[in-house]
Amino acid sequence: MKELHVPLAIDAQVRIPFGPVLLPLRTLLVLTALIPFGVGLLAMDGVTTSLKLSLLTSLLVLGFAVGSPEREGLWIITWLVYRLARRGLPTVVASGVHRSARVRAVGEATEIAKVRSPLLSHQLVRALVRMTEQPTLRESGDGIISLDPGGSRAVLLVQPPAVGVDSDAYATWCVQVVTWLSSLQCAAQFHTVVDHCDGMRARLAFEERTEHWPATPLWQLERQMATHAAEQSLATRHAVVLLPGVAGADGIPSLSRLSRMRKAVAATREDTMRAAERAMRLAASSAIAARPANAEDLEPFVTGGLLGATDAAVDQNGILTAAQQRTAVLTVLKLPARIHAGVLVEALMRANTRCSASLYFCPVEPAVARRTLGKRASLHKYALREGAGDVENAVALHETSDVLAALARRQLEPCRLAVTIAISNRTREGVLAAAEKVSGSLASDGFDVTRVSSPGFLPFVAATPGATPMNRSLQLTSRDAAACLLPALGTPFSEHTHPLVGVSEATAGPVYHSVWSCANHNAMILGTSGAGKSVAAKTLLIRHLMDGGSAVIIDPDSEYRRVMNAVGGAHLELGEDSLNPLGTAAQSPPDVAAGLVLPVLSVMAGDEKGVRDGRPIRRLVDEDQCWLYEEVASFYRCWDERRSQRAAVMSDLVEFLERDSIHRALTVREQERCRVITARLRRYIQGSRALVFDRASTFRVDRTPISIGLRTLAMSYAADLTAALAVVLTELLAALTQGLSRLLVVVDEAHRVTVDPDAGHVLAQLVRQARKHGAGVWMCSQRVDDFIGNDLGRTLAATAATKLLLGCEESSLGSLKQVFGLAEDEVSALNPAVQGRGVLIAGDQRTVVRILPGPAILAIAQTSPALAHGASAAVA
Repeated sequence: MKELHVPLAIDAQVRIPFGPVLLPLRTLLVLTALIPFGVGLLAMDGVTTSLKLSLLTSLLVLGFAVGSPEREGLWIITWLVYRLARRGLPTVVASGVHRSARVRAVGEATEIAKVRSPLLSHQLVRALVRMTEQPTLRESGDGIISLDPGGSRAVLLVQPPAVGVDSDAYATWCVQVVTWLSSLQCAAQFHTVVDHCDGMRARLAFEERTEHWPATPLWQLERQMATHAAEQSLATRHAVVLLPGVAGADGIPSLSRLSRMRKAVAATREDTMRAAERAMRLAASSAIAARPANAEDLEPFVTGGLLGATDAAVDQNGILTAAQQRTAVLTVLKLPARIHAGVLVEALMRANTRCSASLYFCPVEPAVARRTLGKRASLHKYALREGAGDVENAVALHETSDVLAALARRQLEPCRLAVTIAISNRTREGVLAAAEKVSGSLASDGFDVTRVSSPGFLPFVAATPGATPMNRSLQLTSRDAAACLLPALGTPFSEHTHPLVGVSEATAGPVYHSVWSCANHNAMILGTSGAGKSVAAKTLLIRHLMDGGSAVIIDPDSEYRRVMNAVGGAHLELGEDSLNPLGTAAQSPPDVAAGLVLPVLSVMAGDEKGVRDGRPIRRLVDEDQCWLYEEVASFYRCWDERRSQRAAVMSDLVEFLERDSIHRALTVREQERCRVITARLRRYIQGSRALVFDRASTFRVDRTPISIGLRTLAMSYAADLTAALAVVLTELLAALTQGLSRLLVVVDEAHRVTVDPDAGHVLAQLVRQARKHGAGVWMCSQRVDDFIGNDLGRTLAATAATKLLLGCEESSLGSLKQVFGLAEDEVSALNPAVQGRGVLIAGDQRTVVRILPGPAILAIAQTSPALAHGASAAVA
């Protein structure tokens, strides 16, 4: 993760020589202010000299004591003034009306007493009241809101990229956003709301989705997992609030300083609309996804905070009670010397409760920045000249000089920024614990963070969308530092009403995905041996079945039997069960039936074109296929005329070819080809093969999940495995036209199909037809190169809306990166391979995910024989 040097982050007080010691400038000013009082003490009559010296010493000690200490980023005297002023400031909002009251925390309750109107007689108090007054929201539409006080604000929703915060793509996007904000030439607030899903709502959503499923132990364990996962989930919403006219050339908002309150001017709707229109144009040119917010969009930013509260109270500890929530505010007082993109987001994720973060970004005119820094450099030079080489001042002077030089060379764009974080929880203990987690996380990264309690509502106003920050948190720095502090986090796959997939490595929150929510329902699952492909495929399958789907699994290794038993399905094992190649077309017209059966017969009776995976690749030449098509069509027409009560089987077709076709008017060569093809087909009606291919099929596609095991057949007749696959795929292709919705066809070890021209052709047809009929084809393979190394595999990859890539060999990384457009962090997640870790891609959403099967699914999905025992007990 690349770190950035933060300019002007040196914490150095200007120290002035005072006799033999160096004193901070503020302490020296305090002592200077106390000199008249000291002279008065020495001139007092009737007081002994020892008493005068004692009083003078006490006065000097008091000056030293109050000159340096700070509380919450304020000089202790200012903080005490705020605490005293609290008695005259509004601390309660009752039905939208501000009142001053004594508010105390009593356990988890809030005690309110001595309610009265705020003191407004003095101008300073009126200014404080205006700063701490609760803003009233008046929506104006078209992405424009009006705050009173405050004026009009433009609110634009922004969608961060669905990538990890430690990726180069994320850092690039942050720089683009800050560059965009800087080009607007007005103050802006990047406001983020981070929330967690309610466990009870997630549980109800799960029960609604799986209402058809029996209440088995598997269902109960999955419901428990869905509830727990939702409570750990992250849902983020991001808005950019434009604040035209709020700040001057120095980047300090008028409402952030008492001395500037008179200069505060409320922005008009027309000015705000012009700013919003310009922002939208520049966002489009900067490839930033932004749009104006509507009333529904604003609701998450308003709920639970001060902006939408008609009744609120802030107690003596600075905890706000509003909308049955307790809220505390943190502010950043000093940036670390080095920083990386996403550091603020990482801290927010540790809160594990609802929180919001605001990054206030105010451009500063370079000339103004140079004047400000020039004054600071002069003070540091004086301190060094008079203070015998203080190291802190030397470093600060060097840093300030470097920034001045960078400004002169136009290598640095100055800005003022402020970071304010509001943390909410239902209990006082919860909000304090969460605030401690966030502040501790930021402190470990070098931030100086404090929880703010004074004065009154001011900290919570600063955390409100569209308001202005506290002066104590404003810091002069560079635009690059602001890019690292964007509180933005893309949370792809965060819809908790979808089936659970796993845990995101980028957000540590759960990942949800439903293939039914995509443009098509096809999926691809790739991963080398040991990467967890089998468990991942079964996890996704079981949860989609519980979501109301049905499935047919082509199972070359016969490992889905336990899964089918757990979900109430059936497992067919070819060699024990039968698969009639002619049954697929039994209800179709003769010409259509011949077209459906021909690819299967071409595989069964074809000439050998090569060997792959120990299996011959067979296919009939075109002239033979034309002849066989006519003969099969004739067979179906004849069979219709003399149909008995049973479906036609392979022996009926072979008998027809031997009795009728061979003796037709054919050339000698044609007769020989007919004899060879018929002989090849005869193999499938003899011996053990007849038990599979020459009986009425026990395979039927309906709402019952079914897996078709091919292991027994492959062990006995490996060369016929492709023929069986072709039969099953053809049967499924015909079944799609019967209107069976939400059907999933899972092709395990799909590379065994794609390497064969005819079986692969049927699979390609099946993938194309699935979308038309609301079905989905899932292709799973551990032979990555074999799958995407041919045109058919790449075509199937392009047509699958959902892709799950698990660990792979280093030799395959280049192909995967090219085919799927993987970023560097995604490539790193695939190699070295970690079991269950992969990259999930669906449309414009993508994330690095760890598959989370849970104990119940793991017991029935694990292919290890050691875990096979007891699996039925786990889900019985």
